[in-house]
Amino acid sequence: MESTLKEKRPVHATVEVTLDAGRVDAAFETVLGQYARQVRVPGFRPGKAPRGVLRKKIGEEALAGEVRESLVDAAYPEVVREHELQPIHAHVHGDAPKPGEPFTFELHVDLYPEFDLPDVDEIVLDAAEEPVTDAMVEETIENLRREHATMVPAERAVEATDQVMIETVGDDDQPREEGSVMPVDMETVGDAIAEQLLNHAIGDVVELSLEDPSKRDDEGTPGTTTMRVRIQDVKAKEKPEPDDEFAKTLGFESWDEVLKAIRDSHENQAKQRADEERREEFVEKLLEGTELETPGHLLNRRKAALLENLAEDLKKQGIEIRSYLENLEKDGKREEFEQELQRSAEKSVKRDLVLEKLLEAHPAEVSDEEFDAAVTHLASRERTTPAAFREDRGDEWLTNYRFLLMRDKALRTVVARLVARQEGDEAPSDGTDAED
Repeated sequence: MESTLKEKRPVHATVEVTLDAGRVDAAFETVLGQYARQVRVPGFRPGKAPRGVLRKKIGEEALAGEVRESLVDAAYPEVVREHELQPIHAHVHGDAPKPGEPFTFELHVDLYPEFDLPDVDEIVLDAAEEPVTDAMVEETIENLRREHATMVPAERAVEATDQVMIETVGDDDQPREEGSVMPVDMETVGDAIAEQLLNHAIGDVVELSLEDPSKRDDEGTPGTTTMRVRIQDVKAKEKPEPDDEFAKTLGFESWDEVLKAIRDSHENQAKQRADEERREEFVEKLLEGTELETPGHLLNRRKAALLENLAEDLKKQGIEIRSYLENLEKDGKREEFEQELQRSAEKSVKRDLVLEKLLEAHPAEVSDEEFDAAVTHLASRERTTPAAFREDRGDEWLTNYRFLLMRDKALRTVVARLVARQEGDEAPSDGTDAED
């Protein structure tokens, strides 16, 4: 085999490969031998049909295609080793091989980019943990009191803290269908609807104006629709007092324990939010400090995946992706859409490559116990067993998921170390003390 590296760029290489006639003839013989054992030719025992008869039955074009694929598959790893390439994907340019002649083709190879990450120890994270305020605690207490309130009939107009039962009615003010009655909590329903129901009494028919996301103007602002409802019932809430008696109904011995649990919960949530914000900030700063070219194959795959996700989202709204794109074209927004798709795909691919490099520089292992726990969690979310979940996903998916867990663990470990250093605490060791 002779191979020449004709071009090598950061994420692409072109290699010209020539295989001698002997290798080509051997490939034809091998492929014909395989067909001889598989193809039945009338009048001949399996494997005994003459090569000329086999060629006619298979067809010269199909045979040459099989030989071409066989030759390329065999030569590809040799080319990669000889020129020390790190391939992501490759495609072939070249005519079909012919018996008795050398076979020349070009390999166009998409390569993993070679790049360096900025010094992660020099990255400063600005995201900080939000302090837990008394107002946050009081809001949680009020939510608990509302959730455990006793509903009492109220023979009066609707007030801001009531629960209202409404039923949908038609233009004749008659109920539209069974099951059209629904509760509305005036404290949580949202100001727009609450204001329209306020001060109405039982028996009143109200025409509600509702936001309709399926109707949008040129600026993307949701339109509105109307719904006629009758107020069927009004109930006032008798909320429990925040005391030891209420605490016992919540499973605590005293109200002080409830307050501590509420504050602890807010602090844990604040820490989780801060950790997520710091990790996202860290990745953004890694991306800003890393120069790399995105391979075309990865970029095209990511764009296809983004379009597939968009198509699924649109389908839930009863919109076909083709008509959506046609409308963009009609409105002169198709080019803007394509540019945004390109930017999103480039950032997504770059993010993956940078995080893979981070894992390479800061290895993290995921134990079998950790992996089993993660799979069990996913299975429970889909209401299936871990065994059924594994079988459904398959080995390739599970291997890729484990890699993503390792990548995430490396990210968490590095960020936790940076935060500990900035706050003057002792940093955890790589891989073993990361938050799971």
